[in-house]
Order: sequence, then C-alpha cells, then structure tokens
Amino acid sequence: MANRKVTKLLVVHVTATRPGQDIGVTEVRAMHKAIGWSDIGYNELIRLDGRLEVGRGIEAVGAHVAGFNSIAYGISLVGGLDAQGRPAHTANPAQLATLEQRLRDVSAMYAGAGACGHRDLSPDRNGNGIIEPGEHLKACPCFDVIPWAASKGLPAADIKGNWGEVFSVPAANAAVTTHVAGPDARTVYLQKLLAAAGLQFGPIDGIAGDRTATALRLYQQWNGLQQSGAFDAATVKLLRETFEKAAA
Repeated sequence: MANRKVTKLLVVHVTATRPGQDIGVTEVRAMHKAIGWSDIGYNELIRLDGRLEVGRGIEAVGAHVAGFNSIAYGISLVGGLDAQGRPAHTANPAQLATLEQRLRDVSAMYAGAGACGHRDLSPDRNGNGIIEPGEHLKACPCFDVIPWAASKGLPAADIKGNWGEVFSVPAANAAVTTHVAGPDARTVYLQKLLAAAGLQFGPIDGIAGDRTATALRLYQQWNGLQQSGAFDAATVKLLRETFEKAAA
C-alpha cells in the first residue's frame, strides 16, 4: 500500500452510523472491503468511548476524500447520524477530546497541514471562493471543523465556508485576540452597505476583519455613533436606513 509523499490536509470524517452503533476499525474495514476497497479508507478511527484505533496507518494513502487522498490524512469519528438516520453532529466530549489531541499530534508531524471537514473539500460550483452549504457533496462530518480547530489553537485549512459559529481565539500575544469566522451571508450584505458609504476595506468577503473594523469606526465617527468597529445595532440601523434601497 502506497504512502503519502506530502500531507497538506487533516480531514475529519464520520462513519455515518446511528447512536449506539459502537463499531470500530474491524467493522468499518469489513464494510469498506465489501464495496471493493483494498482496506479501510481512514488512517485512524475514534470510537464512541473516545478510544483511538489505527486504520490504514498514519503514513498510508487512504481512501476517504476523492481527489485529495494523496495529500490528506483521514480520521473518522464513529457516528454522524441521528436515530432517524439523518446527518447530525453526534460526536461526544470523549471523541472530541481524542480528536483534538490527535490533530495536535499529527499536525506536529506534518508542518503546514491544516484541519478541515470532508464537506469542506466540496467543489466551489459558483466560483465565489466560498464552500457554501448548498455546495456540500455530503454532510460529513456534520460540524464545522475549521472554526472548531482554530478555537483549539490547531492549524486549520485555508478554506472559506459559511460557519454557524464564531470563535475568539487568544493569540500568542495575550493582548491580541484573533476572531475566527467564515464568510457569513449577513456580514456580506452589511459590507455591501458599508461600501455604499464610500468606504474601502478590501474585498466584500463576509469576514469582519481589521480593515472592516477600521472602516466601521470611520463611519461611526462621521455619524456620531459609538466607535465600536462592529456591526452593532445602531450602526446596522443607520446603514440600512441610508443605503438599503441603493444596494437592493
């Protein structure tokens, strides 16, 4: 079995099994071989109780994400479906603790490799640089791995998506905080309104970063608002009242 020559991605999966199905590498290997694969597709697997089991092994080229297997390490969480068989974020604290530790260990082995979910590697069909929910080929692993990893101080893949959560992550300098968030439809819309005010802050990308904050403080200063540098309620109200029709 071939080994990877380079590892750029640490891809998180789920086994698409229902609550209580306490399977491991033996069962998943049998499932994968039954569909014609030479071995289990994942490099490692995390059982319901948080135990780690070796699949193909750390160095092996897996069979877990089409088009990326040669550069991707794959680790799967047992679960991913609710009792009705629908995709759901079922990972429990024990599994997530093991996942965090394994990603920390494996990322130390492969400098520059970043964590992501299987669905984050779906094609960008509309070419806007954002992997949106409507473009996901599958739900796996049923949660947003990239912002979760960043919140744990783990390296995350440089992939933009529509995240459901925003995390504040302390940087190496305790006085600085990095806000990790994916492009968000609401923020994209509000950035369009801010641009209509004549302010320049880089691309309208749904990420309220430092340049957007600087532009917001200028807008707030001009209009006698509290200079929060954020899309707070008063600022959003004024932006909408002033520019919404023009942006429609």
